[in-house]
Amino acid sequence: MARLDHFVAQHHDQQVRRANKRRPIQFFEQVPGVALQPFIKRFLVVEYSSLHRDRHLPDTSPVAAFSFRGACRIDGKQWAPQTAFTGLRETLRAHEHCHSHAVVLATFTPTGASAFLRPPLEEFAGTTSDLAGVLDRREELERLHEQLAGAQSHGRRTKLLEDFFLARVRVSAPDPLIAAAVAWLEHGTGSNRIDDLTRYIGLSQSALERRFRRIVGISPKKFASVVRLRRALRMRASGRDFTAVAHDAGYFDQAHFIHDFRRATGSTPEPFFRQSIPK
Repeated sequence: MARLDHFVAQHHDQQVRRANKRRPIQFFEQVPGVALQPFIKRFLVVEYSSLHRDRHLPDTSPVAAFSFRGACRIDGKQWAPQTAFTGLRETLRAHEHCHSHAVVLATFTPTGASAFLRPPLEEFAGTTSDLAGVLDRREELERLHEQLAGAQSHGRRTKLLEDFFLARVRVSAPDPLIAAAVAWLEHGTGSNRIDDLTRYIGLSQSALERRFRRIVGISPKKFASVVRLRRALRMRASGRDFTAVAHDAGYFDQAHFIHDFRRATGSTPEPFFRQSIPK
């Protein structure tokens, strides 16, 4: 049975976590150094000892993935590139991890990926791209792949990735206006409106949307929808019933919650959670 997006369970733990070797999936997490923290939330090494399928719900963080052993199929169709960048998605994606697949993930802050990628982030929304082509550094990434595969520890792997990104960060801090807009949306409620945000930021709605799409990848309204869905997931994981979740997460009513959830996952909440949460 597919697991509910393992980031829901693993995402908020700030401690370095060493793997339990008896588990079919092993994790090792490392928070980056101070210089990268405005751009990257965490590095996560994941190892799969056998064939594994999982589903990942929409999130507000782009992800760069560096497979150093084995391979992964996306949505039952394409094979993920050896070095891949996934922009923000508004819908669920499915992964099939082959036997012995191992990958290092860099989870960006909502505004962080634009510090490393020159194209506007909206070009990557809803897609997984070959990072070697995006950065035009194929030979360098091939060397990094060899180093990751040959590293003697996961700590060494995360250090290799941290050094890689430190050498490529193009700005000292994320765009301050868009960072403020993201924080406003993440801490707001369903009653907050985009026109309230434009007054708070001091830009016209069209100017804010253009800048937000370029830095984050999707519009402020769509970003707010993903934030609301993630809030509902956390509430449901804590045992709240669907009526309370819909109200407290910021939806107009339960029908609004069900509509948004179906659009994001292809399923209504009750059967989705029944199928996804391990017994």
